[in-house]
Amino acid sequence: MTYQKAFFALILLLMIKALAVGLFIAQGNIGLGPDEAQYWTWSQQPALGYYSKPPGIAWQIWMGTQLFGSTELGVRFGALVIGTLLPLAVFLLAKRSTLSPAGSFWASAAMALCPVGMMASLLAITDGGQVFFWTLATLIVASALSQNRPPSYFLLGLTILAGALFKWPMYLFWLFALGSQYAHGKWNWRFLGGVALSLLGLLPSLIWNAQHGWVTFRHVAATIEHGATEASTTEAGNFFAFLGSQMALLSPILFALLLFAFWILLRPTHRRTHAMPPAVAFCGWTSFIIIAGYSLMALFKKMQGNWCDFAYPGAIVLLSWAACDHLKAVKWMAGGTFLALCLSIFSFAIPTLQEKNLLPLSYSANPFRHNLGWKSLGQSLTDAGYDPSQHFLVGDKYQTSSILSFYAEGQKRAYFLNLNRVRKNQFSFWPSMKQEQLGRTGYFVVTENIPALTRQLPQLPTTYQEKLKPYFDQVEYLGIKTIFSSNRRQAKGALIFRCTGYNGRLPVDPALY
Repeated sequence: MTYQKAFFALILLLMIKALAVGLFIAQGNIGLGPDEAQYWTWSQQPALGYYSKPPGIAWQIWMGTQLFGSTELGVRFGALVIGTLLPLAVFLLAKRSTLSPAGSFWASAAMALCPVGMMASLLAITDGGQVFFWTLATLIVASALSQNRPPSYFLLGLTILAGALFKWPMYLFWLFALGSQYAHGKWNWRFLGGVALSLLGLLPSLIWNAQHGWVTFRHVAATIEHGATEASTTEAGNFFAFLGSQMALLSPILFALLLFAFWILLRPTHRRTHAMPPAVAFCGWTSFIIIAGYSLMALFKKMQGNWCDFAYPGAIVLLSWAACDHLKAVKWMAGGTFLALCLSIFSFAIPTLQEKNLLPLSYSANPFRHNLGWKSLGQSLTDAGYDPSQHFLVGDKYQTSSILSFYAEGQKRAYFLNLNRVRKNQFSFWPSMKQEQLGRTGYFVVTENIPALTRQLPQLPTTYQEKLKPYFDQVEYLGIKTIFSSNRRQAKGALIFRCTGYNGRLPVDPALY
């Protein structure tokens, strides 16, 4: 196999994948997650910044919806593009890291077809942009290492700037780039120029925060403080669950190959049977430090499995080198990639299999349980008498308000009523019910999955009627609607309340960030 043949094979694979995922999104089997819906609401109000994240994801969704409207395909089109470009970037990274044509192809194929790569093509979340630009930044440094020259710090700064528009941890890359300086034996002052250029990625958020009381920084500080307090007073770690999630992101065979590759990486240089190329070593040490660091943090506090997903493009290059070039075991790499594809397809099929009672799997094992039932919710609201020209929608969680905004008839922005005195969110900085809905009728919605739904259902209607009474002349409970069933049992329900005559009151602001 030559690089040219490997590249054309990859292009064919990515075309098939993009078509399949695009059709899957258009079919609507897996609805938007609450974060995706939230980012869509942001995209409807274009700005330089938002409460908890940089603006990149909102800009990405805005561009997709200009092409395909405010549909699930429009929201996720940018993710589909990123999920297609990411394996191409991994192919170039592998090639510039001096992997063989077979190693380069299987690295990119694994990136395209493993669960983390498939999710990058499906979900419109901030991770996709960061992972893509992290890969490009790694490519810039790897190319320089392979040619024994300093990287272009101007280009590296631009790449990190772009990634920081999606997630601020992108700036961690400078620490690894600083480490690569030692490969050249002397300090390059252009490094500081690249860092300064990349910091311009903070400018949009700084401008927005200057106009909104620096709330993002208050939010980050409160999150760190709360996390530190929680970690010091409770057994909050989830190390083994976090480790299991990392295996799930790759698939068992690829994860086993990664562990073997890390073992090669950690062995003393003089004990290696084959020299590891400098660029591969850079990919390896970068991914190892990130995954190990997050795993250590999982000993003390709960860590989400996707938080270190930006480590995996480099990790896949390392494991592909170990399997294809070091061990000459291409069959293991091919088998691991095929298994990864099977696991990805199976995970996408779980919601349909459960809804049709074809898979006796616990609903809690459904990876998309937070994405399901929203079209049914929109129809339930219409059946309950909701008319977007006459009524408004409200929830007591920003996630619920986001889902209502996207899936209810008319796609009007819903409101957030802070009944439970939780922290602020982006809805806190938009016009409130008091400003826009005085005297009108609204529909209040609470959604919940099992088992919490079953456990809380007896008291929820009465509890929420009492909470809503101070704000409306009349509160009528319309019942619970089953919006998703798993194995012929109610798995997700929506409690709907018709609230007549909003009186202009709002809950006391707890000033939490």
